[in-house]
This record gives sequence, C-alpha cells and structure tokens, in this order.
Amino acid sequence: MAETTEPQDTSSDGRTFPIWGDEARARGYSIPLPFGVNLSYMNMRQNVDVDSITFSGLKLGAHPIPSDMFNIDVAKTRERSQSENLRLDMWVFPFLNVYGLLGYTKGSSVSTVSVDADPSRYTGLDRIIASSVHNLNRSGDLQDIEFKLDFQGRTIGTGFTLAGGYGNWFTLVDTNYTRTDFDILDGSISAVTVSPRVGYRFNMPGVAGPSPLSLWVGSMYQDVQQEFKGKLSDLHMPAELQPLIATVNQDDDGRFDVKQHLNSPWNMLIGAQYEITQNFNVLSEIGFNDRNSFFLAGEYRF
Repeated sequence: MAETTEPQDTSSDGRTFPIWGDEARARGYSIPLPFGVNLSYMNMRQNVDVDSITFSGLKLGAHPIPSDMFNIDVAKTRERSQSENLRLDMWVFPFLNVYGLLGYTKGSSVSTVSVDADPSRYTGLDRIIASSVHNLNRSGDLQDIEFKLDFQGRTIGTGFTLAGGYGNWFTLVDTNYTRTDFDILDGSISAVTVSPRVGYRFNMPGVAGPSPLSLWVGSMYQDVQQEFKGKLSDLHMPAELQPLIATVNQDDDGRFDVKQHLNSPWNMLIGAQYEITQNFNVLSEIGFNDRNSFFLAGEYRF
C-alpha cells in the first residue's frame, strides 16, 4: 500500500535518507521520516472467469482415461481472500519509496460447474465411461455443482512508490510484485499490482499539534498469473464428484489444470490516512466496482 502523506520532519538530524531531503525541505516540502514498519490486513472479493478445467493422469484400473474426456463447464466463480502483511520501507529520495513485504494469504473460490462427456468420440471401455458420465449429466446429478476450492500460502514481494505534489494536493503511483506459494498448487502464483492515486491533505487538530488527514481516490490494476496446477487428491471434491474421481483416480496420479482470468483487472479506490503523531499513522482504503476490497494498516516511522 502506498505511503499517502509525508509526516513533518523539519530538520535533517544528520540523516542520509531521503537523498536530497535537505534540498526539498529548503523548498518548503514536508519530508517523511525515512524508515517505516507497516502491519496491514486486506479482505478482497472478485469475480473470476474460468476458461477451462482439465483432469489428467486418471485411469480405471490399469486403463488410462483421455485427459479431454470430461467436459467441465463453469457458469460463474467468486473468489475471496484475506491477507496479513508486514512491510518494511525506506524513502530513498523524497519522491521514491522502496519496500519489501512478507505475508500470509488464505481464501477460497466457489464455482458452479457441470460435467459431461461425449460417448460418440470414443470406443471400447472409454465409450462406456463417457456414456456413464453423460447419463449422469442428463439426469442432473452432474449439473450445477458447487465446487469450492480452499487455499492458503505465504507471500513475499517487493515494490516502489513514486510520489509528487503541489500545495496540499498529492499524487502517488504504487507498483509491486508478489509471489504466493499456495498449499494446493504446484509452484507459486505471481502478481503485479499498479495503483495510481490522487488526493488532498488537510491539517486537523491532534494530540501533539496539527495532524495531517489525507483523503484520496484512485484505482487498482492487477495482473495475476491465471493457470493453476496440482494434485486432485489435494482438493476437497464436491460430494457429487467424489465417487467419479475416486473410481478413476485409484493410484492418486490424477491432476487438475485450471485456466482463468479476472473478470475485470481494474477497480476504483477511496481511502484516508490520519497521522496520529509524527511517528505513527493509520490508513484505511475501500475498493469497489468489479473487485470489492477493504484494507486497514497501522504504520510506525522512524
């Protein structure tokens, strides 16, 4: 999350950072204390469009089943996640902040799926299996199934914020890269997030004199890796699919491959930050439109 207002620091105190800080102060700019520790919580919900779901490595006894036998149609998917992060940052220049973060993410996605097969494409035992799946679909047993996917994992990331302003107006562009290792997936999921914001800072009465209150509007863009692979045995299959998968996954070699994309990579943001003291501030931000989010953070600067 971007640093949205600069705490008052009217003397250099022999500090090396931010570089060119003395020059900026001489021109009347408020310079933030250079180092920060930030603890944050994010709750996010968004719609996901699933392009395809395939199962592979399945077999009935010793007979392998074609990976394209099951036609899995996904009507809609809603994803929700919660993240707790620790961020350490430093203002290198008055206009450039760099940071690293560590966190933990957990969440779930809920999809409405239907499973079918086309017996006319196969012969022999494959035709019998496909016919059984097709009959179950026609009877409604394999239609409109709620498929819930639970996940959790550790997140690491890095990013930078570019800041500028004129008078009490300010603008920020925050860019970061994160990687999360989820427990049910092979490898990790990477994401790039870009968040431009523009706002205004008010001086409010505080416990130690005037305390800045910053209000802003902005937007968030997310580019998330959207192909997930892993073992079927790591998933909690819906009751309707458990007998089918158990029958054809006796050796526990079955795998899944999900390809999807975000319904919308952009959403709108509104937020506020209040500087309780020069060293401590609190921040909250809400996202809306196709992605709903709530963010809350406390920060100590020194």
